Formats: sequence, C-alpha cells, structure tokens
Amino acid sequence: MNILIIGAGVIGTTYGWQLSEVGNNVTILAREKRFKELKKNGIRIRCSDYRNGEENFKDLIYKPCVVNDFSNEDRFDFIIVSVKSTQLDELFQQIQNKVGKSDVLIFQNFWENTNKIERYLSPSQYVFGFPHIMGGGMDEEGIYCTIFGNKTAPTMLGEKDGKITKRIKTIAKVMESANLNPEVSTQILPWILTHYAEAAGLLSGVMKAGSGKAFAESNEILKHTILAIREGLNVCKARGIDIDKIEPQNLYYSSLDVLIPALKNIYCTDGAQLMIKGHISHSINEMKAMVYDVFESGKKYNVDMPYFSELKHYVDKFVVLK
Repeated sequence: MNILIIGAGVIGTTYGWQLSEVGNNVTILAREKRFKELKKNGIRIRCSDYRNGEENFKDLIYKPCVVNDFSNEDRFDFIIVSVKSTQLDELFQQIQNKVGKSDVLIFQNFWENTNKIERYLSPSQYVFGFPHIMGGGMDEEGIYCTIFGNKTAPTMLGEKDGKITKRIKTIAKVMESANLNPEVSTQILPWILTHYAEAAGLLSGVMKAGSGKAFAESNEILKHTILAIREGLNVCKARGIDIDKIEPQNLYYSSLDVLIPALKNIYCTDGAQLMIKGHISHSINEMKAMVYDVFESGKKYNVDMPYFSELKHYVDKFVVLK
C-alpha cells in the first residue's frame, strides 16, 4: 500500500515506522526545518513495545521517505492526518485539492461537529480513527514512545455513519498486518468524543497532582479525577451520546472502590507514565485546550461540573518544568 502520513510528530512517525516495517510504501509529509532534518538524518525512536506481553525496547534511527509537498497525482491509497487539533483547519485548506481519490484517515482527538471538516472534504473522502495503542513525546534526542500490549488499547477506526465499508476493512487489514490492533467501530464519533472527555479529565488530574507519578499514587486525586470524568461524560450525554454503549468509557460509572485501584494499576506502569510525560511536556497547550473545550461545552449544555471546575483551576496554573 502507498501511504502518506501528514504530521511528523510522535504518532505519525511511529505509525509510519511500523507500517513501513511490514512492506508498505510510507511517505511522511514534513515542513521546512523538520523536512530538512528528516531528509538528512532521519529520527531516533526509543520505543517500549509491550505487544508480546513484556517490554521489548528498541532504540533505532528511522529514515523515512519524506516530502514537503504532494499532489493529487501521487495516488496514495490512504492519507493519515496526525497533527494537532489546532492545526486541522489550516491543514484542510491546504490539502483539499490535493487528496484526489485517496481516503483521508483523520487520526486524533476530536470535539467539534464535522461541519468544519466538510468545508473542505466530503464524507466520501474521509474516515475517522484514533491511535489508542500508543503514546509518547519528543525531546532533543528524538521520539520516545510506548506501544501498549493490552487489547483494550486498539487502533480505532470507523466511518462517520457507522457503516462497515470496504475502505475501512482495507485500512484495518493494513493496520492488522503491522500488529497495530485495529478495531472497527460502528460508533466512532461517539467513541472519540467520550474519549476526549475522558482524556480532558485525566489530564486535569495529572496537572493537579503535578506529575504522572504523583497522580498514580494519590487515591484522593484519582477519586476527584473520576468524578470529573463523569461530568465530562455527562456533557457527552447532553450532546445526545448513549454512554452505556461506549466501551470502555462507560466503565467510569462503576463503583469508585473498583475504579480507583484499577486506574492506579494502569497509570503506575512505565508505559502509561511515559505516555503522560509525552502529553504534558510535548503537547501541553493542546491538552489544556481539551480541558477548556469540555468545560465550555458543559456551560453550554447546563451540565453541573463542580469537580471539573476545581481541576480546571490547576490546569490554568500548570506549567511544564524543564
């Protein structure tokens, strides 16, 4: 398969590496300085891969095929868009006349309705996804990332209307060939929206704690975070989403006596700590924007959010310590 990845960050580069490892022709679109760096030196990837049940650490230099532009004559089978949500509007303006017949996989968190996308792309041109199987960040040495081995952390895929189409099956097959644990959802937008609310609550809790380690060790903060996440999910309910049908986000309404130790077990792991570190050091402005999005939507839909509001206070003050 000929695959273009737009976004040379952690997710785009790591997926590019994994997809190219199994024989796909992967091209990464990068701009200006980033293009020159990748073209000349490639990029170092330090990856903790847990897909075989234990950590398999890899430290390598990935040298992708990299371009700084493309056209509708390049004929990619599909295009993965993995950029920050704040960059989507500008990006879609730039690529709307370049994608041609390629299917565009919008591969990230999403909170707004699809009207913004459809100013530039028709529903027949795009599908949704989310890279739930991995996370990480970037530093002066390159990329550090985790690929999770838990089957509940998949590569989510789906059509806006929930249909299981030929193109979704094709993309899922490609992801499966790279052992990227695809899961095709008939409710991909509700899943992404509820995950957005979940992530906003979790990251608020981390910012209150001050670090991923302190977050995972505090029963009090974990409890407060769960209650804030429930408020975020209530906003999703107000938007018309049936939370009971969305897994695993519906589990946040389970007993606190069950949830607190479960989350502690998840977030004390090295892989989860690495993911949190990446989020709060590499994407802090995007993470804060997620919190504000959910909170403002709560006000719009008249959802009571005292726990979320208290956490937002810490988000407003949070800075990344170098």
